[in-house]
Amino acid sequence: MPFLPSRRGVLAGLAAAPLARPALAQDGWPRRTITILCPAAAGGATDIISRVIAAQLQKTFGVSVVVDNRGGAGGSIATEAGAIAAPDGYTLTMGQLGTLAVNPFLYPRLKYDPLRDFAPVGLIAQVPMVLVAPPSAGTPDLASFVAKAKAEPGGIEYGSAGAGSNTHIGMVAFAEAAGVQLVHVPFRGSGALTPLLLSGSIKAAMSGTPSMLPLIKEKRLDALAVSAPRRIAQLPDVPAIAEFYPGFEAMQWYGLIAPVRTPAPILARLSAAVNEAIVTPEMTERLASEGAVPDVRSPEGFRDLIRSESERWGAIVRRNNLRPGE
Repeated sequence: MPFLPSRRGVLAGLAAAPLARPALAQDGWPRRTITILCPAAAGGATDIISRVIAAQLQKTFGVSVVVDNRGGAGGSIATEAGAIAAPDGYTLTMGQLGTLAVNPFLYPRLKYDPLRDFAPVGLIAQVPMVLVAPPSAGTPDLASFVAKAKAEPGGIEYGSAGAGSNTHIGMVAFAEAAGVQLVHVPFRGSGALTPLLLSGSIKAAMSGTPSMLPLIKEKRLDALAVSAPRRIAQLPDVPAIAEFYPGFEAMQWYGLIAPVRTPAPILARLSAAVNEAIVTPEMTERLASEGAVPDVRSPEGFRDLIRSESERWGAIVRRNNLRPGE
């Protein structure tokens, strides 16, 4: 299960990561633009994290690093494209909870296997989600939201960035913990969801803190609770769901992955660059401003996270009999 790493944990992870820059691959990689396939539309946490790391890698390698947003099918469209991309180090994919640990259980005809078709490059950050509601919903805190949901089973519609997305599966876990019945309305990315959430047409959402913080600060949305195991610095007055339902945790996590046959020297350079970038003061401060916490792990540690999270969230998908679009 993910956790919010301490500074000591981050430094320990960095010590275990490959810091020495290997020699250039035989073709002198990189010589041209590197593309990061982002499995979400612009504006949400996945997009924000993708652009933050792209900017850092561009500084490191001296070539353009661009983000290609391909939302849809819970992120499967971009991730499937990443699995069949040329294994030359020029196409990477932003991996996350939904695409790597949920979709294999949600989409029976998925065209990729997270552990077979990809080589983990490096984990970047973990991001807590925040359960929000428009002021017009009349549920300004978690207690009132749960009370209304129990009084009106199936009467509250919540939005997500798509079936199988972090924002979907996190809300499923919450509903299970709270013992409430909610109605899921999937959108093609957080950008499409937000306007209807703000208008009050959608009554709730559990979304990444990076995209929700400005709206909460502007009082356009009520923050009911966060999905981290404890309160977060950016929203100190907002309780953790775990304060009401002990043991609850639903963290978004993000990391770069590459096609499985990418040459080892290129993977090593990428891994070193990611691990070095995310502990720089500039990157740490930028991630913190978005409500994210850097999490340095070796490629093997990232693979272990994918495996353990798959076991946890796969069980939730099965218990709730989830299907695409539900």
